[in-house]
Amino acid sequence: MKISNRVKRNISLTLSIVGFVCIASQIWDVALAPSSGRAWFDLFSKVLLTYLCFDNYLIYRRRVKTSNDTSCY
Repeated sequence: MKISNRVKRNISLTLSIVGFVCIASQIWDVALAPSSGRAWFDLFSKVLLTYLCFDNYLIYRRRVKTSNDTSCY
């Protein structure tokens, strides 16, 4: 079973949105305890994972735009 690029794009966008919400909550934790190394590490890891999800979203968005068909890759 192959998954189309549109589905992959939508999944990546959903994960990116969840990531942005997690980053916002983690910024709040860092604001409450700025000297906490763990809070900074958690923030950095969430930023990195969200960046990767958003990058995947942009890749699949370009693929969907260039191909007008709904075939699977």
